[in-house]
Amino acid sequence: MSYQPKKKSSTLNLAPMIDIVFLLLIFFLVSSTLQGEEALYNITVPDSSLGKTKNVEMVNIFLDQDNQIYYNQKNYSRDEIEALLVDISAAKDKKIKIYADKKTDFEAIVFLVERFKNDNYQDISFALREKNK
Repeated sequence: MSYQPKKKSSTLNLAPMIDIVFLLLIFFLVSSTLQGEEALYNITVPDSSLGKTKNVEMVNIFLDQDNQIYYNQKNYSRDEIEALLVDISAAKDKKIKIYADKKTDFEAIVFLVERFKNDNYQDISFALREKNK
């Protein structure tokens, strides 16, 4: 009886590689959605050790460093503020959250807050990033 070596299989098992690819895909999807709309409008909110996070439905308004206003991926200038108020008029009972860039002019922030107050929006807040301790 002669010894015959087993034939080695030349097939490649792809199951572990597919698992790794799906894990990487899920990781990048989750990490990219965590940045949210701040990254979309290139806004860096100021750091603060004050305040608390609330999970309440809000109307998110973005104000970039060039004082451009964004809502629902649409750009508004100061002259078009009436169009913005019309677009969010269905959300009168909701709260307004302003994401203002660190380099936004204070005058633009005051202008925006005054316009919302004049249109009877009472609950206006600002987005801040929690400071690392």
